[in-house]
Amino acid sequence: MTLYEKLSRKPKQFLACTGMPLHLFEELLPQLADAYHHQEAQRKQHVVRTGQPRHRRPGGGGQFANDVPNRLLMLLLYYRLYLTQEFMTLLFQAGHKSVICRAIHQMRPVFEAVLPTPERARRRILALAKKEQERRKRIGSLDEFRDTYPELTFIIDGTEQPKRKPQDAEKRRSHYSGKRKRHTRKQLVTTTPSGIIVDQSPSVAGRVHDFEVFKADHAARGVLHEFTDYRVSLYGDSGFQGMADLGLPVEVRLMARARRNHPLTTEQQQLNRLRSHTRVRIEHTLSRRKKYRIAAEEYRNRDRDYDPTMNLVAGLVNLRAYDRIFHQTGIPI
Repeated sequence: MTLYEKLSRKPKQFLACTGMPLHLFEELLPQLADAYHHQEAQRKQHVVRTGQPRHRRPGGGGQFANDVPNRLLMLLLYYRLYLTQEFMTLLFQAGHKSVICRAIHQMRPVFEAVLPTPERARRRILALAKKEQERRKRIGSLDEFRDTYPELTFIIDGTEQPKRKPQDAEKRRSHYSGKRKRHTRKQLVTTTPSGIIVDQSPSVAGRVHDFEVFKADHAARGVLHEFTDYRVSLYGDSGFQGMADLGLPVEVRLMARARRNHPLTTEQQQLNRLRSHTRVRIEHTLSRRKKYRIAAEEYRNRDRDYDPTMNLVAGLVNLRAYDRIFHQTGIPI
């Protein structure tokens, strides 16, 4: 009996080991299998070692010891528990850890094609907002659209994850975080109050300040300009002071910060309390992100794999957020 067959009989254990409810995995399994077979058909058009066009018909040669559900389970298990690949060979029919590593790399684009990754989630939210407004009333102008459409709310914050000490001396200096007192990778995460991750910046060295990351990321990608046609409020902590001066098409609502000889006024304290009720929700989302141990423990993989890995982790978080919203409201997203 394979590991998937064992876990499929115990939904609680399946959730604890993979971070994905069993019913969601079974619902997505046909789509994941289709995406996998499509990927394999493209891969087998060329010889793996040389890259030359393939002349023999696909189908010959050795076959995988694990079927598609178990190979998908390898990636989920690895991301959720962050086990060593050597140990995972004991759980699956694998003679060497390279089998596990190869399966994880092959299954990552399969999940990316199906899961609600941040970019896909952001475009879905904007599409639903536009559809809902068009259903309510015909809009004659852009100004009228802005006046009548309800406000969209997003929250931004930075998150750091420990990494192994780099061997390069320059990297040891630039990747050292004075806040964490160790070497880290940093990302800016933008979410909705309901816990949907709509954007993650490219990761940078942990030494860089959050606001510096935001300015460089905004100039490079300009994701916030996608919200130009909407009334959008962006909440953040006091580390993003100066964001309002960048001319962004959003209403910036930051936590006020006291300075020497300039304590917060009573109005500022009250405003901070109101804004903290909204801003704290991103901490809940980041905690759900860190339920996947690959996003919380010391990162052991290569830096170039960090962004694709966290993109997939965000898709897993969004999948559960969609399911939670559906059970609370009955509205599919």
